[in-house]
Amino acid sequence: MNHARSRPGRLSAAVRSAVPAYAFPAVTAYLNAQLIPDSDLAARLEVASYSTIAIPSAVAAVLVTLWLHSRTPPEAPSRGRVARTVAIAALVCVALAGAVSAVLIGNGLQDLSILQFTLGSAALGGGLSARKWVRSRARRTSTRATARAERTSS
Repeated sequence: MNHARSRPGRLSAAVRSAVPAYAFPAVTAYLNAQLIPDSDLAARLEVASYSTIAIPSAVAAVLVTLWLHSRTPPEAPSRGRVARTVAIAALVCVALAGAVSAVLIGNGLQDLSILQFTLGSAALGGGLSARKWVRSRARRTSTRATARAERTSS
């Protein structure tokens, strides 16, 4: 059995992180918009669900995935290591989203209200991708150990 390529390629990893990072916030925000009685606020949230909420989350997830893809995840991550990695990734994504938002706001392309969506969304997308990366090796190691144990017991 060939285990030389145990991780997916960069493009595959980026797509696998972008799709849920875009879809889940978009669907969640859209469904919340359906429950809001204020029609003006609901309409703004519907538009924001697929633009200023979902896009920063997906971009942050892809950036963190590409950044961490070439690195080796820790063998047995501690809670502190997981928390530290997630916090750093989330802070970097918030800083990038804030910088891009500042440029858009400064050039008159967006309102100041964009910040209420982009910063939190970028933090979630980046943080969850970092958490997935930190825990990926432990999951792979555990799966391989289980498969090995099943083969030897048969």
